[in-house]
Amino acid sequence: MRISRRKLCSAGTAITLSAVSGCLGGSDERADEPNDDWTWSGTIPVTTVVQHHDPSCGCCSAYADYLDDHGFAVELEETADPETVKRDLAVPQDAWSCHTIEFGDYLVEGHVPLEAIERLFEEEPAVRGIAAPGMSKYSPGMGPRGDDPLSIVAFEEGGDVFEYVEV
Repeated sequence: MRISRRKLCSAGTAITLSAVSGCLGGSDERADEPNDDWTWSGTIPVTTVVQHHDPSCGCCSAYADYLDDHGFAVELEETADPETVKRDLAVPQDAWSCHTIEFGDYLVEGHVPLEAIERLFEEEPAVRGIAAPGMSKYSPGMGPRGDDPLSIVAFEEGGDVFEYVEV
């Protein structure tokens, strides 16, 4: 079977656009829709956080909006190499997501709901941080709450990762 160059280029463009569309926001408009379902009225003894992420990641910007909407000052540290930041901050690879947040003395990896972060600060476990590994579809910045609970893991300085809470 013979494919024309025009069809091949069109197919390649479509595949490329599909592959990168999940994390590209590109506009200055706030991405409110992924956060509409994620209300929270608790307290956390931190007012300013530092979020490390790739500058082209739209879902990272939506998560920063989520934190901002709930009263946190979010300092954005954009990096073209988020993996190096994760390694430098000792985030185990099994916990990796698209952004890393310095939240007081803890690290928060990925799209973790504030309910889980509040619990972390209430319980003060001897962990380095908590994470929603991967790209959790029904999480703040990624879409409305789903029907199933979101699993959050904790991770230790030495790299151990274990179930922490479901929200």
